[in-house]
This record gives sequence, C-alpha cells and structure tokens, in this order.
Amino acid sequence: MKKLYALLLACILPTLACSPIEQSARNTAAALQGAIAAAQAQYTNECTAAPTDKPCVTINQAVAGQNALVTAVEAYCGWSQLAPPANATQTCVPVKGATAGLQTAINNANLFTLELKGLIHP
Repeated sequence: MKKLYALLLACILPTLACSPIEQSARNTAAALQGAIAAAQAQYTNECTAAPTDKPCVTINQAVAGQNALVTAVEAYCGWSQLAPPANATQTCVPVKGATAGLQTAINNANLFTLELKGLIHP
C-alpha cells in the first residue's frame, strides 16, 4: 500500500512532468485500488469463511496485479526498494527497456479492474 501511495504521489504532484504512460499507470493504479477496496469491503465475510471462492481468488489476483503494476512503474523509472526516489516529487527518468513491461502491467491491471467491477454489487 505504501508503494502505491508513493507511486501516486510521484505522478500526482508533478503531473505536468509525467509522460502519457506514467499518467496511464497512475490512473490505472487509482482505478484498481478503488475496485479492490470496494470488492474487499463487499466480500470480507465471504472471503474470511471461504477464501478459495471465485470472488476471493479474483480479489487476491487483483492485489497481485496492483503490486506488479507498482513494480513495473519502479522499474520504468529506475527506482527499486533498494534505491527508492530521494523524495516523493522526484521526476521519473524512464528506462526505455522497461516500457513494454509497464504497458503489460497497465493492461493486466485494467483487466483486473473490469473483473472486480463485475463482482461489485451496488
């Protein structure tokens, strides 16, 4: 969760400096986080009682997808847990070889968002 907030801060504060793929990653991360939170709130009791039920597995996969997206952004920006940005407003310096991985993580996160939206009942 901390990594997600650091990612969001890294792109939200200096929004004009974010590239289109960074903005897409930020928007996707925010949408996925909202869908995960809503699904977790709705399925808390069910998933506590039967964690292998389809909705619970989907929620857990979405969380893994969210973590993969954060890791892909870190790789794209040349950051890591061992070498985090000095401050939350540090500008991302794209690592060109990491663009395809970031795009894949964005695409996967978008799919998880759609799956979760199908589980959530208003």
